[in-house]
Amino acid sequence: MTDAPPHVASSAELARGLLSRIDELTDDLVERIRTGDHAYAETTALTEEQLRVSVFENVDAILHQLATGSRGRLDAASNAGRLKAAQGVPLAALLHAYRLAGRAIWDQLVLDAGPEPPEWLPRVASDLWTFIDEFSSAAAEAYGLASAERAGRDAQSRALLLNSLLSGEGSSAARHVDVLRLLRLPDTGAFVVAVAEVSAPGVEPLARVEERLRRHAVHSVWLVELDAQVGLLSLGSAKSYEIARQVLVDLAAARVGVSRQFATPDGARAALREAKLAIRCSAPGSVEVNSYGESPVPLLVAHSPEAGRLIARSVFGAVLELQDDEAASLLETLSTWFECGGSATDAARRLHFHRNTIHYRLRRIEQLTGRNCADPKAAAELYCALAAMQLVGERSGESGSAVRNLDRKLSAGA
Repeated sequence: MTDAPPHVASSAELARGLLSRIDELTDDLVERIRTGDHAYAETTALTEEQLRVSVFENVDAILHQLATGSRGRLDAASNAGRLKAAQGVPLAALLHAYRLAGRAIWDQLVLDAGPEPPEWLPRVASDLWTFIDEFSSAAAEAYGLASAERAGRDAQSRALLLNSLLSGEGSSAARHVDVLRLLRLPDTGAFVVAVAEVSAPGVEPLARVEERLRRHAVHSVWLVELDAQVGLLSLGSAKSYEIARQVLVDLAAARVGVSRQFATPDGARAALREAKLAIRCSAPGSVEVNSYGESPVPLLVAHSPEAGRLIARSVFGAVLELQDDEAASLLETLSTWFECGGSATDAARRLHFHRNTIHYRLRRIEQLTGRNCADPKAAAELYCALAAMQLVGERSGESGSAVRNLDRKLSAGA
């Protein structure tokens, strides 16, 4: 910089003097940024020209405000915030650059004021740092808005890429591998698709799932649709599947289905169907994680809901003609008996009934259905019909378990 003049008449004259040497001041500040605490972020994310232009525009605007005492010229700060957000410069680096600018301008003002600073110089300092604060705030606000817009675009792009895999778009395996790389997922190893049911609009049934999985070295990418949250998970080791499944269990707020593992990205489309079928292996309204194939009978019902309803009507037709409370108590007893492995004693303990009550209700079911619970074939038919009622009801269009529907009516009348 040039030597400071021996005397200056006013703060405006100081500012105008710096404006006349703004190129030198810009060069000085650029050098400070290049060698400062955030030098790596600034110099790798921005080109030399981008950095210099941004510095020049902001220093020019700040000095004009000092020279005129005016406020409101914050376009340069907003532009700097948007630029650095777009280039991925950390917010801390952006704010640090403004502190360096304030220091550089103040150092030169002190030099220009001469060996005996005028009494009004502290007021200039106050004005300068007020402007620096205003510019920093404007830049930070623009940075935040630009970052949010960028994140939204990134999320939309990721969703489109994931959807292209799940829908089977793009016929070549090479294209699928390219998509994985764009999603920053490994293109080797095992994968699964997970689908979580959306129980209410705008609610993610697996909140912060990507972050939670990442903590366990399971990389994933997710999209939220109107009725489901869908994810593609990359399993890096033999233990990853169980780890990922436990994370889903911990986070689940609705039904979740998980596909079988597959080795190449072109299996994603079939895996999506498997995950959706696995969801339907749990009763509507429940909170449960089901893996495709782990519940064979519910899976059969999920594959063919109409066949399930036919079985339910065929086996339990006479039961469903009873009063709701009686039908509900019989079906609840049968369900508990199956859950207890066919033990009337355990079923009685769970339902808080006498063992004879369980036997009576089972005999009543046998009479109404014509099926003996002791006959393996008949018991299998009862179990399949009960699973169908719990999953799809006994009439097309029913939502929820027929057993639970009857229980609701019974509770409402109590």
